Amino acid sequence: MKKIVSCVLVLTMVLTMFAGCSGDGKENDTDTSDLYNKVMARFDGNLEEGSVIKVLENDTAIELGYVDQLIDAFNKAFKDKGISAERMNIDQYSDLATDGPYGYGPDVWYQANDILMKYADNQHILPLPVKDMECFQQIPESAWNSYAKTMNGETFYCGVPLNVQSGMMFYIESMLPDGWEEDWDVNKNGTPDFFETYTALYAYSELCKEGGQKTKYGYLDEMVDTYFTSGYLLSRGAYIFGKNGTDAKDIGFAAGDSVKGANMIKQWAGQMGNTEVLDTAFSSAAYQYLADGVMLCTVTTPDVSSMFIRSMVSTGKWTEEEAKKDLKMVTVPRLPVSNDLTADKWQDTILKMDELTDEMTMMGGMNGYGISAYTKCPNASLAFVEFATSFEQAVLRNQYLGIAPARADAAKEISKTDATVGILFDRLNRGFISIMPAITAIGQIWTPTESFLIDLATDPYRKDRGEEPIYETDEQIKAGLERLVGQIRDAIDTLA
Repeated sequence: MKKIVSCVLVLTMVLTMFAGCSGDGKENDTDTSDLYNKVMARFDGNLEEGSVIKVLENDTAIELGYVDQLIDAFNKAFKDKGISAERMNIDQYSDLATDGPYGYGPDVWYQANDILMKYADNQHILPLPVKDMECFQQIPESAWNSYAKTMNGETFYCGVPLNVQSGMMFYIESMLPDGWEEDWDVNKNGTPDFFETYTALYAYSELCKEGGQKTKYGYLDEMVDTYFTSGYLLSRGAYIFGKNGTDAKDIGFAAGDSVKGANMIKQWAGQMGNTEVLDTAFSSAAYQYLADGVMLCTVTTPDVSSMFIRSMVSTGKWTEEEAKKDLKMVTVPRLPVSNDLTADKWQDTILKMDELTDEMTMMGGMNGYGISAYTKCPNASLAFVEFATSFEQAVLRNQYLGIAPARADAAKEISKTDATVGILFDRLNRGFISIMPAITAIGQIWTPTESFLIDLATDPYRKDRGEEPIYETDEQIKAGLERLVGQIRDAIDTLA
């Protein structure tokens, strides 16, 4: 009974603090003239002496040693302040709604914006005084918006962005074909043609299948992964939710010329000729596939570059320093405006790039820190978040993990030796990275879209199995996309 009463009191306090905050971001009749001051009242700058901040971090960052370094550095810096932090020894995912009221959840949680913000909808993480933080001016508005929450017409931020995520092309330089400068650089700009347009990459991948190249395959990727593969749909007029991702009633996967994007997904799946790309387990195998020379390139996020390096070292062919130098990351190639990847004259897409191709829009995300609404040490927790998102830690996290920081000053510094960080910022600012909407409904898109992509990518293999294709015509693909929208809408309605 005491535990239940305690839980009720905590929830009452949180709900009072968030008075007027509705799950869909709409205004209600609550007087909100001093809402900001009420919400921010907990952050008075007085560190809760003796508090130990429980930090839930990314599994990869833990495995590669960054998190222990971060916590050790924080504890040393704040030793004379009487506060400290400790890493939670649990999986990187938590359920604040279940764990928080009983004190089992973290005080500070590093996570993707879409996961953190579903707890903001239900008032389990705190709005933060970000405008008073040192990092505020260094982080672009588009990054802050991924943690924005409207409360009665006023915008609050429930997280601090640390790094931007989006798909990048990975390859090993020593695996490039011999003489590529003569055969695969028709515009003589020093970049292999197959990393400039997907049409050229398709042509090179066909050549690899014929044999005689350093790798068995050119481009391999998990064609059923919504996060990466939906870029073909987004590039042809599709969108996730309307009103910049805030209107879950408007689902846009079938919008625009999304059928043309879906056709390119099907083309790639057929070209790859490897049914492993139809399984979500491929993403885990990709690190070793690249290291073993099974494929030349694949697309994934910058923060896993260390996993490729580890796989390369495990082969015995590279030292860690050699692997870091040999592994390369570039922006994803451009798409043909014809939406046909099989063009015989792939050279035209290089020589007439502006005319025959356009830049690809990729789904992206923002990772950062949130603070639990159930923490007993909000000021100490905020101090940890400020420390972890500082210039020095953003640069150091890049050194450990290869992340692209959300801070402009850190990105500028890292770009001196790693141009890809600048590329990600440029793509974000020009609208070619579509950040996942930070509303609860985002959780309902993954299963239906994955099912659609599995059916679509499997189609090129059906006849060999004695099966009839499901998506043989544009009309069938359009109908499939519309069914997908209906399934997502039904899932959202069920959740509601």
